[in-house]
This record gives sequence, structure tokens and C-alpha cells, in this order.
Amino acid sequence: MSQAEPAPRIVIVEDNVEANNLLRDWLKLKFNVTCFLDAESTLRILPPSTDRIVFLIDYNMPGDNGIVLKKKLAPLFPNSKFLLVSGLFDEKLTEEAKAAGFDALMPKPFAMPTITQKIDEVLGVVKKESLVDMVMRKSARLAAVVF
Repeated sequence: MSQAEPAPRIVIVEDNVEANNLLRDWLKLKFNVTCFLDAESTLRILPPSTDRIVFLIDYNMPGDNGIVLKKKLAPLFPNSKFLLVSGLFDEKLTEEAKAAGFDALMPKPFAMPTITQKIDEVLGVVKKESLVDMVMRKSARLAAVVF
């Protein structure tokens, strides 16, 4: 009997406690989640790892912003993916984030299923067609043949 693959690991760095808790509670339904409230504690507490981790990092935080934090984390977590979350995206921040090597950008506010989908995308998870979509697709094909 094979063991189930462990849930992907997500590290949330978000200084807003309510947002941090909301993200944690939503994402822990599917992922192994660790949360931090600032860059300093993330760097101090989280041991370097070659595991594949998805970092969900807020841009606007006290101390180091999300881009500075990503630059410090990347060498310590070489196989990880990085998502920048912000309500402040403009052309300059978008370009700065892309230049820093973020794998995805997530503008606030967002629906919780959207963040799950974005994480799946950066992890390369292929979305399976839902049963409803499959039935609709097959029904449309049958209707075209019958009529």
C-alpha cells in the first residue's frame, strides 16, 4: 500500500492578523500551512529548506516589504515558488515584482477559491474537468449531432 503524497506546504507572510487567519483557515483545508506576521520572524524562525514551498507574501508590511523578503528567502528556499499579494499593484510594482522573480501576483481583494487556484497554477497542478463541465460539454456535442 502506497502512502498518500503529503499536502503541499504554504507559508503565509501577512501582517494583518485577520487576513492572516482567514487565509490560514481557508488554505489549511487543502495545504499544510505555516503563518508569519512579518519578514523578520519568517527569516528568524523558518529553517532553510530544499523542499518545494509556496510563499504567499504580502507586499506592504512593517520592516521589509514583500519584495525585499522574497530576495532574502529565495537563496534559502531554492525550490520554492513565490506569490506576491497586494492591494497596491500598479505598473511600477508589477514590474518590480516580476524583476524580483515572483511566480505570480495576486491583487487584493480576492475570493478564497481564486487564491487556491493561483497556488495550484504555480505548483503545476492540472485542474480536472468537473463532472458538470463534462456533462455540459458532452450534451452540447450530442445536441449538435442530433439536431
